[in-house]
Amino acid sequence: MKAPPLLVSYSDVGQYLSALSEREIAQYGHEIESLVQRNLPPVVTVQCLATLFGYSTKFVMAMYSQSWRYYRRFEIRKGTKQRTITAPKVALKVIQKWLAHHLSVELAFNKNVYGFVPNLSAIDAAAAHCGARWVYTVDIENFFSSTPQNLVYEALQRVGYSERAADLLAALCCFKGYLSQGAPSSPALSNLVFAPLDEELSAYASQHGLSYTRYADDIVLSGKSEVVTGLREYVKGLIERNGWHVSEKKEKLYIRPHGLKVHGLIISGKSPRLTKAYRNRIRAYRHLIKKLQVREEDRARLLGHITYAESIEGYAMRNSAIGEE
Repeated sequence: MKAPPLLVSYSDVGQYLSALSEREIAQYGHEIESLVQRNLPPVVTVQCLATLFGYSTKFVMAMYSQSWRYYRRFEIRKGTKQRTITAPKVALKVIQKWLAHHLSVELAFNKNVYGFVPNLSAIDAAAAHCGARWVYTVDIENFFSSTPQNLVYEALQRVGYSERAADLLAALCCFKGYLSQGAPSSPALSNLVFAPLDEELSAYASQHGLSYTRYADDIVLSGKSEVVTGLREYVKGLIERNGWHVSEKKEKLYIRPHGLKVHGLIISGKSPRLTKAYRNRIRAYRHLIKKLQVREEDRARLLGHITYAESIEGYAMRNSAIGEE
């Protein structure tokens, strides 16, 4: 499902404003025009949002005041664990996808943020750590569902939304007071919320000559000299002081000659590369597909793995070509 244009079905801001009441234009016209000039979704009131999407004001008010009613819950399996997904129903999902798309495209995130940022990937994040002597990785436990609505509200105000507009958007994008695991708006909004910590961690990394990246809830710091004294205490303390929790099982510090991996990729060379075990799996998948020995229900999954492996290989080839220039 593609995200609607900034003004949805209106050709320009003048046409959009003309669809509003005189009172709304007088009160909110300047605020709407200011947001449009910055290419940010021009949502300032329930009435304005209803007009943009052709929904009734009563319907949008219901989504705002009782957003939990417009989600469905289901379980998915991830490895050996079950994960609860709270996914918005279509009308709310359209709004969330529209908001997320335009925020992601228009706002500038910290240069060390790679998750949910156009044209960047986990491969790019891993590449930032190539050649490191050690790697420290931290995973935030239940990142979306532990990010509270009040922090989303504050983050939206930081990028230019009024208190009224930030309250409306935060309510529409949260499920029972927290970001939803299944909402298309959660990735972009989590980047907004975490922005102050990205700045602090980037400054810390720069001060100590380290590399820092964040891909969603995966935080990685690495260095080419000795491990910084107090590294773990600083990173965990910063995260937990701000209301999140570090997954104890996924907090790791690896030092050479131990094999160093970031996002499942080996980073000992000039470019990230697949592990030997994964390369063997890919060879087996290609053989099975070539011999037509794959069940139809498994074919898409195996092709997904092959495509991912090819993207890693392509990344390494491009980097090699650049190095030879």
